[in-house]
Amino acid sequence: MTRRRSLAIEIALVTAALLAVIHLLYFARGSSFIGPRISYFVAYLLLGVPVLVLWLRRRPLDFFDTGWRALLSSALIFAVAALAIFPPFLLGAHAWQRLVMHAGAFSPAGFPDFGNALLFQLLLIALPEEFYFRGYVQSAMNSIFERRWSFIGTRFGWGLPITAAIFAVAHTFVTYQWWHFSIFFPALVFGYLRERTGSVIAPTLFHAASNLLMNWFARCYS
Repeated sequence: MTRRRSLAIEIALVTAALLAVIHLLYFARGSSFIGPRISYFVAYLLLGVPVLVLWLRRRPLDFFDTGWRALLSSALIFAVAALAIFPPFLLGAHAWQRLVMHAGAFSPAGFPDFGNALLFQLLLIALPEEFYFRGYVQSAMNSIFERRWSFIGTRFGWGLPITAAIFAVAHTFVTYQWWHFSIFFPALVFGYLRERTGSVIAPTLFHAASNLLMNWFARCYS
């Protein structure tokens, strides 16, 4: 019980301090120094803070694939998840755009800067966020809450939805958008992929793919 309480306090304090610093960075993004570099600063914090905490607490950084076979397995699981989730999601999103938002007709948009967008999403958005939330936070949560449920052969516990909720709230804490509550739902998928593979690689790939897909999809309606 003492170790679980210690981990809960650690997660709360580290996450609160980290989000406070990131919020200050966004508040100062009008600065000519911070503004153009804010994505790099945030990525550095999301990667560096958990590494420092794990080192100080003498806990292993064990949420990456080790070896090509594990890496290929994570890539395959990501591909299966993307094929299972993205098509029905797009159909539902299209219905929402047409019936609720009364958007114009769907017209496939181009993606001329796809290479740079892919690198940006992978290295500065998806990887740092998954490293912190699914790597550091969810791993610690799994030491607090027993993984007593199973879905398609993968065990998980309260750590998965709690981490997803923290992830969604974190976005609102940094910079408010009314739709941030919806982040909770893809975060459940990120968390499940982390449990399925034991690694943050599959959720990182799915996270980046989701962001790229939504970036493109939003530009397909007039």
